Amino acid sequence: MLRKPNKKSYRQWSLLSNVLQLATDSHNAQCQLQPIPQPKKPGNLRAFLNSQITQRGREGNLNEACSIFDTMPFRDVISWTAMLMAYADNGEISKAREVFEQMPKRNAASWNAMISAYARDPKLLAESYELFSAMPNKNSVTYAAMITGFSRGGRLLQAEEVYRRMPLRLRDPIGSNALISGYLRVGAIKKAVQVFRGMIFRDVFTWSSMVDGYWKNGMVLEARQAFEAMPVKNVVSWTAMIHGYAKIGDLEESLQLFSQMRKENVNPNSTTFAIMLDACAEFGRRREGTQIHGLAIAMGFEQDIFLANTLIVMYYRVDNMDEARKMFDAMSRRDVVSWNSLINGYIKKDKIEEAYALFDSMPEKDVISWTSIVMGFSKRGWTEESISLFELMPQKDDVSWTAIISGLVHNGKLEIACQWFSKMVKEGIKLNRLVISSMLSALASLAILKEGMQIHACVVKMGLDYDIFILSSLISMYSKCGNLSESCQIFSSIRTSNIVTINSMITAFAQHGLAQEAFDLFRKMQEDGYMPNEITFLAILTACSRSGLVEEGNHYFNSMRSVHGIEPGPDHYTCMVDLLGRAGLLHEALNLINSIPDGPHSAAWGAMLSATEQHSNCNLAKFTSQKFFELEPENATPYAVLSKIYGTAGLKEDEDVVRREKHFRGIKKSPGCSWIAMDSTEINAPA
Repeated sequence: MLRKPNKKSYRQWSLLSNVLQLATDSHNAQCQLQPIPQPKKPGNLRAFLNSQITQRGREGNLNEACSIFDTMPFRDVISWTAMLMAYADNGEISKAREVFEQMPKRNAASWNAMISAYARDPKLLAESYELFSAMPNKNSVTYAAMITGFSRGGRLLQAEEVYRRMPLRLRDPIGSNALISGYLRVGAIKKAVQVFRGMIFRDVFTWSSMVDGYWKNGMVLEARQAFEAMPVKNVVSWTAMIHGYAKIGDLEESLQLFSQMRKENVNPNSTTFAIMLDACAEFGRRREGTQIHGLAIAMGFEQDIFLANTLIVMYYRVDNMDEARKMFDAMSRRDVVSWNSLINGYIKKDKIEEAYALFDSMPEKDVISWTSIVMGFSKRGWTEESISLFELMPQKDDVSWTAIISGLVHNGKLEIACQWFSKMVKEGIKLNRLVISSMLSALASLAILKEGMQIHACVVKMGLDYDIFILSSLISMYSKCGNLSESCQIFSSIRTSNIVTINSMITAFAQHGLAQEAFDLFRKMQEDGYMPNEITFLAILTACSRSGLVEEGNHYFNSMRSVHGIEPGPDHYTCMVDLLGRAGLLHEALNLINSIPDGPHSAAWGAMLSATEQHSNCNLAKFTSQKFFELEPENATPYAVLSKIYGTAGLKEDEDVVRREKHFRGIKKSPGCSWIAMDSTEINAPA
């Protein structure tokens, strides 16, 4: 509660200072509070106390601000407004209103502060507008606050109405700037340009807003023209241009502008540095990133925690984890972002042990910290450990649930992933596109159509039936569950396909042995301007293999390098080995294996082994098995296939030798995958 001011003289201020310190100590025992300095002149006492209220409010120390206000010898309208703003800036709107109502006298700043406090919350726009309407003498700040509130709350019509009612003499630049920002926030660039062109007085904020707006709408030429036309450029406008070129991949122009701004005596701020460092990381420009780091230090930014965190990220992205760690260790103070950034770097570089050691030493962990380690464990294939860690999490959000489920799917633990997805639904966690896509992949592999259809219905309810990646997952799910017609229907319903959905549809045709349909779509995609990639060719080669089309398979395989400039990978070679093997061309398949650039891999030998079984070639099966053993000595598959081939050929003695060797080496049969369905939990879209 606010109390009436006590009649204290300036001589008593020293005692008052001690009382205030005791009051704040009792409220915030864990904080080391700075002593309140005494003003040098009695005439400055009120201004000094007002500044202390403002400072404490900005620091979030409301108890201290309130103590100072309550014990002030005398208050003026500035004191009341400072207290009102302290409450408002810290989200205490009802207390701010209480101060506003108790004010013996109000000025424009008081009204504007209260109107702005309400306007920041879209739910309180009615209260804001009520005060706005009641305010006797509105100024440009009043109108701008109301326009900003309406535009941020998605009520542009009301913002436009306030702007129309605004006296012409007050519009520029503050009111017009507010409306321009509102238009740009929703991408209404034409309306923003209309207001901009109608302005008589423009300031640097006006120009910078338009430059940024042009960039966000992909209007590169207009952004550059506006920038060049600016009478005065500040760090914000330079940074907007630098950021714009970085986003479209023109790092050279970003570097040029960064150099030019310094020549024109405009000093970069931490945001400028962060954008440049991020761009250097994106393009792998370690040398330039290191130079910019040196410049930041020279300009006194070494204690900037935001910039230090950006540097950690930059260094690990350019493959310099040692420097990232040095940056972290050199920080005089760190926040949770600092820790999370380095942990994420270790995980990206597959240094999971180092990531966990850092995580274990964190003074305070947030949900991002926990989720990062869950993802790291999953990346390493430590599914049991990732589940245990997930269960220990004090708080979980949809991202952490997605991490555990996606990790299980990635590691082939599909049934367990289904169980965790059921738990996620039961607990009412909001579903997102990533977890839906992962679950569709799992259900496709398990051929569980019913739950897949439920998720499809959920996708429609959530309005995600436009999402290309989810549509691609749906095409794959229905195809693998045997419902090719539904896959075709989904593909046909897509207004604008891309390479992802096209690849999914070609793969679906291949899985169902419809090679000609796959070839037709392959041809059409190129006619429509889509260039095939590695996945496209894998799908086409699969179609050839399933249909026994050796000549076509050789044609597409050879065209990868000769026509499209794509180097065949291990999966492409494996697919060709399978194609040749199925056709009985075993020696051609063996020659292809031996021609693999990086040497034969186990998948290729596995395809070859399957072909020797199909054609009962005992000698080649023995040779192939030996090659497989060399790469995967713990894999039971070669023993099983070789034993079966010998048994079929009536070579009982050789069959027994294989079994004894398997037993001697302690190799056990890979555990089978028992088919289970998800429980009967109904999957619904979140409200």
